[in-house]
Amino acid sequence: MELTGDSPRRRILLKDVALRASVSGSTASRALADDPRISLATRLSVKAAAAELQYVPNAAARSLRVRRTRTLGLLLPDLRDPVHGQVASAFEQEARQQGYSVMVVAGERDVVRERLALRIFAEHGTDGVAIVSSVLAPRELRERVDPARLILVWPDHRSLPRHDGPPIPGVIQTDDAGGVRAAVTHLVDSGYRRIAYVESGVRDSNSTRAEAVAATLRSRGIRAPVRRFFAAVDAWRAPAYLAEQIAADLPEALVCYDDQLALALMNALRDLGIRVPEDVGIVGFDGIPYAAMSNPRLTTVAVPSAEMGRAAAASLIRAVRDGALPEGVVLPVGVVVRESTRGGPPPGGD
Repeated sequence: MELTGDSPRRRILLKDVALRASVSGSTASRALADDPRISLATRLSVKAAAAELQYVPNAAARSLRVRRTRTLGLLLPDLRDPVHGQVASAFEQEARQQGYSVMVVAGERDVVRERLALRIFAEHGTDGVAIVSSVLAPRELRERVDPARLILVWPDHRSLPRHDGPPIPGVIQTDDAGGVRAAVTHLVDSGYRRIAYVESGVRDSNSTRAEAVAATLRSRGIRAPVRRFFAAVDAWRAPAYLAEQIAADLPEALVCYDDQLALALMNALRDLGIRVPEDVGIVGFDGIPYAAMSNPRLTTVAVPSAEMGRAAAASLIRAVRDGALPEGVVLPVGVVVRESTRGGPPPGGD
């Protein structure tokens, strides 16, 4: 099969494998696909011939025959974000285990970039698309992507109903409100009363978490209005001004929109001479790895990011296979209590 000199090696074709195994081309194709109608001995013989010849299936030709590319599209807001990185890694791993490759594009929370990403997926013929926390409305997403092969992960748009009802088909969510309720309950049980919420942007998830803080405090008999400190989406990059606002009338505890913001504030408040948790308790949301390595370690609502990624890939593959959306999934979250709040474990504990 080799050409002479420095010429490139001729591509091994399926017919070459069939000839080496002394079977027809159709039998060789079925054997390589583990078709149970082909005897085990023949399947083993064909696979041995393929390995000997170093046969590589032509994925493009196969996709034309079955009208599939065995490629999935994954649109994320930001691959630099620890949570989104964990989602992407688990999504790719699950897809790979089921024989799919993944195209990943970061939309950077920009409508133009997200629309471009969806066009790229379409041009490359992806079999289905999963979208994490898009800024585009679900209605537009379903107009641009086959709605029977579209999975929404952690959707963050007001047009979708809150997940305190039945799970929405094709949607992967987490119980954010339940996690915040548990975090505020921990704070109240630890003696905190003046609890403020540090919000981030105008996303629906922000409203959900703010409302959960207020509702939980009311349910525990704390009637004072919840103070809310506004922070831009990327406020964690330069938190000094926000920290000064908080320090000017310091509450007893802060519930922050996410861990990045909580960790940044903890450092900025320390620069102002404010101690955590002695002067103020701080709670984050997401459960990123850095939360367990900060000083003090951060109390947080831990989200199963990897499980979200795996569930999204598995749901999308089922949608591609069945031509219909599977049942939605609502994943539980839990509070991890550490030293940034009173009532946490001692330094060096769990």
